[in-house]
Amino acid sequence: MPIPQSTDTYDKTIDTKDLIQLTGPVLVFGGPYSNLEATEAVLDDACRRYIPHGNIVCTGDLAAYCADPQAVINLVRNSGIRLVMGNCEESLAVGATGSG
Repeated sequence: MPIPQSTDTYDKTIDTKDLIQLTGPVLVFGGPYSNLEATEAVLDDACRRYIPHGNIVCTGDLAAYCADPQAVINLVRNSGIRLVMGNCEESLAVGATGSG
């Protein structure tokens, strides 16, 4: 069954076959906002709790406001965690000049 998605920006539905199923512990976090130290701390905590990287979901907004946008992007990319597009990424994708 298709799930309606917000029509603010997109006119699209998500088919349930595109959804993932996670088993075991899951960690969801969002808004690293270019804060490398905080992002590292979250990933370190997940490791201490034995949460596999495939069960970690970042809800976006990687690069905004703090000092290390590229380092945070690289860390998230290289870590193998799942990422959902936040409003900062959406703004970058459509070429907006202001922050999220």
